[in-house]
Amino acid sequence: MNITIIGAGPIGCYCGNLLAKAGHSVDIYEEHKEIGNPIQCTGLLTADFDQFKLPKESFLVNTFSQIEVNSLHQTAIIKQKEYLVNRSRFDLFFADLAREAGAKIHLQHTFVRKEGDHIIIKDSKDNKELKLQPEVVIGADGPLSRTAKAYGFYHAKRINYQGIQALVEGKCNPQTYQTFFGTEICPDLFAWIVPESETKARVGLASTKDARKLFDTFMSNNNFSVLEMQAGMIPLYHPQQKLKQQNCYLLGDAAGFVKATTLGGIIPGMRQAQILADCLTSHKDYEKEIKTLKKRMDLHLKIRKILNKFKDEDWDKLLEIIKQPKMQKLLEQHTRENPLPLVIKALIKEPKLWRFGKFLF
Repeated sequence: MNITIIGAGPIGCYCGNLLAKAGHSVDIYEEHKEIGNPIQCTGLLTADFDQFKLPKESFLVNTFSQIEVNSLHQTAIIKQKEYLVNRSRFDLFFADLAREAGAKIHLQHTFVRKEGDHIIIKDSKDNKELKLQPEVVIGADGPLSRTAKAYGFYHAKRINYQGIQALVEGKCNPQTYQTFFGTEICPDLFAWIVPESETKARVGLASTKDARKLFDTFMSNNNFSVLEMQAGMIPLYHPQQKLKQQNCYLLGDAAGFVKATTLGGIIPGMRQAQILADCLTSHKDYEKEIKTLKKRMDLHLKIRKILNKFKDEDWDKLLEIIKQPKMQKLLEQHTRENPLPLVIKALIKEPKLWRFGKFLF
């Protein structure tokens, strides 16, 4: 098949790699003049990334052994192996994978519009428009996806978070990254301090409103020297979001395919890319094959809706429960990618968690 992918981020390029290896003709169009910039992501990955069996040497910055979770009056430590990557090198790694498999990447080429069965791509280098008629179009062009808009994927309930992050200098524990929860810190997500080394860290938060104000307040409460600022939009997953219309499919942020609990989208997006590539190659029903992954994303959203109703005392109580040895052992056995087994086992082991059931209504 002749397949066009809009967006040369890691999800688009990973899908391009899989499709090209399967024998398809793949062209990837990227609006920026270089891959990996601007940076709009913390670059934190759970150990579930290991399932893809990809070498990490070229883009790995740090490996964590634990997470420090903070509420207003409580601190809990969760033993978890996680990775921090250099997002520029990470993106370039996947672009190289796609090229090595035979996909062609066209930089400074922007999706402009849809005209009947054709799509129009603007070549910014030569200042001309290309009229293409691919058999399949894949939109992997981020939360403000032009592809999604052109193909009528947008719906009224589509919500984006504003993420703000700074690379800072300061004293850090490189084995631990920190998260901070509370109504004054970040009422609809959390703030983070993610060390690159003993002297540098990525510090930020994301919110649907007043993100800059919340970020400035958080920064003022910590003695950091800012080296670089980064910002970007992060979509909130919505179960009504369609993933296929006509001959067009959406991937990753363009589909809002991120975990609503943490706004992490790389691993869910890569799994989505695997499923889509397999369906296109093996002529499977994509809507059917993606159901299991969508159910997992649905659960993340339900958990997010519960957490958004928490007051500071609820966060304190939750962390008190998490600090118990039986809960610590359970949390060590599960990453946050698939919350279902963790939620079920936690509710069985600790009846006190049922007190948060009031937030379901």
